Amino acid sequence: MKVVLKSEERISKFKILFIKIIFIFFSLVVIWQQSASWVGAGDLETECQHYKEKAGSNFKKIDINKATEEDLVALPGIGTKTARAIIAYREVIGGYKSLEQLRLVRGVGDKVYDCLKELVTVIEPH
Repeated sequence: MKVVLKSEERISKFKILFIKIIFIFFSLVVIWQQSASWVGAGDLETECQHYKEKAGSNFKKIDINKATEEDLVALPGIGTKTARAIIAYREVIGGYKSLEQLRLVRGVGDKVYDCLKELVTVIEPH
């Protein structure tokens, strides 16, 4: 006995198959992105060390109360969004009083802070 599907049933099965394929594709993209961030997170310590070694004897801590967005983006673990958040928070609080206040900035987690505390300083605003 041969089963013949109506046109509507074939379209419906095709839609379901298409949705499943799209779901699998997006799931793989999400997994790939997550694994990429895991790999990058472990490299921050190494990146921080390379930053200090590259500067060598010319190494000078950056004052986060005067740093520009470009200065901050050049630091390990700091992207454009985090740099802008550091500057915006600086403006809101009238300047950093202590390095610990960096922990309150979105995008500055424990690992980034541990790296930054050796690379930046706070010279209190006048």
